[in-house]
Amino acid sequence: MHNTSPFRRQIKSLFPYALIFLGMALFIPIQAGAAHQKANGTQYVSRETLVKQLASETNIQKHVIADILKQAKFRPDIIKRMNGQWEAQPYVKYRPLFVKPAMQKKGRAYLKQNNADFTRIAEKYQVDAEIIAAILGIETRFGQRHGKRPVLDSLYTLSTGFPRRAGFFRKQLGAIIEISRQDKLNLATLKGSYAGAFGAIQFIPTSFRQYAVDEDGDGIRDVFHSQADIIASVANYFKLHHWQYHRPSAYWLPVGVKLKRKWKKRAEGKLKYWVKLADLRKSMPKIFNAVPQPWQNDDEVSIITMKTKRGKQLALVHHNFHVIMRYNPSFNYAMAVTEIAALLERKTFAVD
Repeated sequence: MHNTSPFRRQIKSLFPYALIFLGMALFIPIQAGAAHQKANGTQYVSRETLVKQLASETNIQKHVIADILKQAKFRPDIIKRMNGQWEAQPYVKYRPLFVKPAMQKKGRAYLKQNNADFTRIAEKYQVDAEIIAAILGIETRFGQRHGKRPVLDSLYTLSTGFPRRAGFFRKQLGAIIEISRQDKLNLATLKGSYAGAFGAIQFIPTSFRQYAVDEDGDGIRDVFHSQADIIASVANYFKLHHWQYHRPSAYWLPVGVKLKRKWKKRAEGKLKYWVKLADLRKSMPKIFNAVPQPWQNDDEVSIITMKTKRGKQLALVHHNFHVIMRYNPSFNYAMAVTEIAALLERKTFAVD
């Protein structure tokens, strides 16, 4: 949720804050050229106009929406945060925020404390426990920090004062209003991230509606207090995005390696070229034959470039890396998740 989450994933991938996090939705301008207005803390869409839009886009009556939005406040500081997300920083600055001994210590304790749930859910959903724990570690420090901003204020502000993605955030606002009526969430007290993600898992509202699960069977998708619901909701998200169980995610290549021209160019761009590892081993054997197990010839892989403390560094990434980016569409986020998972279990997730 983003924000970083699928929140971020849909906001990017966030995302996966990653929002960065979130999938892009087109903004339908209220006035000509509104989508091109600068997000500078100005409220471009009135409360009354927003009420009409939401009423036309949901099954909720206009007077109900109007009554709910009376509580919402426009907060320019949220716009400022959206304009300065950490996912946009180089990895050398981003990594120390999350990949550190304290995260390892807390992660191991969290896995141990919830061992029964993790063991059962990992097997049921075919998603590695260490990846789930790493996600929860980054998102909310294993459920300890859910965010302190009123979700209603965040989504109201972004729906009316962030023109480039106002349509996306308006959709999230409509969704959280619907969810609050179905899942017993009190919008007057619901708090989360500056981008509207909430709970220990930091799902944005549409992701919550689609992926959150009631694992403990009490009739409520409780992503605040139920460890079973929290762990399983993350697992379900990864399962439905085709996570490959017990397979790796990323591997740092030695500094200074020289790729063939085609892959050198691809590695500098977006993550969109995929081949079998066997193909890379055939075309550049000196580099890729050295990649150890558990990497296998039939793994779907690609190559990316990131800025680390060693300078520009190449990384071999697995299909699973792309799945993490569905949670938050950021190289930084996916690599940090991978490295935290490696702190918890090196056999599968070691990056070097």
